[in-house]
Amino acid sequence: HAFGNYRDILKEISYSPLMAVNLSFLNSKSSAYIWEHYRIKVQADENFAREIMQLFSMGVELINLDGTTKLDHNGNNILSYTNGDIVSLSRAWTGFSLQKRRGNIESSNNRVDVMAIEPDWRDRFPKSNTATGYIGDRYPLCEDLPEKDFLKKGATYRLLGGSPMPELISEPIEFQTDDTIQRMELNLSSFLRQELCNPNELEECQFQSKVVLSNSKTCIGIECEVESIRVV
Repeated sequence: HAFGNYRDILKEISYSPLMAVNLSFLNSKSSAYIWEHYRIKVQADENFAREIMQLFSMGVELINLDGTTKLDHNGNNILSYTNGDIVSLSRAWTGFSLQKRRGNIESSNNRVDVMAIEPDWRDRFPKSNTATGYIGDRYPLCEDLPEKDFLKKGATYRLLGGSPMPELISEPIEFQTDDTIQRMELNLSSFLRQELCNPNELEECQFQSKVVLSNSKTCIGIECEVESIRVV
């Protein structure tokens, strides 16, 4: 990270399993999850939420550009965050777990790869930031995405080989076993299929590892009936 930026460093340490063990947010679960499954009232682990602000980024008190402490109208130091901020932001660090064990490391646990996120463990409610707003402010909501966004310019598809599983997304186990779950099979005349197939002169598909739509496509067949897709 010598030629990177501090944001990237914070991101790396935040997804590190070693940091999650050290500051105890590995396997931290939301209050709602604990209540729904165990009928116990607990709060999310606050350790990392506190330390990332106190030690790794903003510090305890606000400072001016010259390094002096900012003061309020009474001459008191202005705190960077409150205990309420810690409680709120701790909920952002729920849902992190270890990746599956590698076959090439001598350990029963995978503490090499960045952590995975367990969606069911995540806190599903808004988290306030330290500036009277909320994390994610100014970012679009899922409901703000354009209709048929999977057909729009810039939509990205990654080759999963012969697997029907969306391996880049965590899915419940029943996705593999429930025959009622709809599988997306593109029409032979689909413009999206043509783009993903990338046929040669013999009309044989030459699949690429990654496809980014260079222009928006018109929906064909079942594409016109769904709002979003994960695997085709």
